[in-house]
Amino acid sequence: MDQKDFLAIHGWVDDILRDHAGSGYLLRVRQDGGQVADLALDQPLGSMRLEDEVSVVVVGPRPGRVLALIDHTTGEGANLVGEGRRRWPGTGDLLLISATIGSSAVVLGWVALPASLCFVLLYWLVTHRIPEASRRFTAARIDYMIDREYCLWQAMRTRQGSIS
Repeated sequence: MDQKDFLAIHGWVDDILRDHAGSGYLLRVRQDGGQVADLALDQPLGSMRLEDEVSVVVVGPRPGRVLALIDHTTGEGANLVGEGRRRWPGTGDLLLISATIGSSAVVLGWVALPASLCFVLLYWLVTHRIPEASRRFTAARIDYMIDREYCLWQAMRTRQGSIS
């Protein structure tokens, strides 16, 4: 995803509702100008309260699920993209690896041992390491973007407050 795919929303917590249809929460953020954004949130921050100043990152022009949340009032934050879960190989992975190793052992004999080792390393690289690196890179971009956007937003609010 490009950085333009993400949208930073700044405002104040208007309401936090338990979403009975889903397994999470509905976060209502009141922005400058009275606009309200309703966003799906897996788990709210521990000390987040009504009227706290927050910054939220979502995907695309039609916001839905919260990717990152920072509560500027308490100083807490969570980047949900950066919280990836390591997974062990599943039964499908093990079945594919076993079938490949078994068929290469039948065809190649002892030469299959180094070929199987190379296959397992390549499979791990493609299914685990590269997606994890991509996820970390995206999380770092979101952290940078939310800091930059908040500084710009705060500077505009301060400048508008000093003019009036």
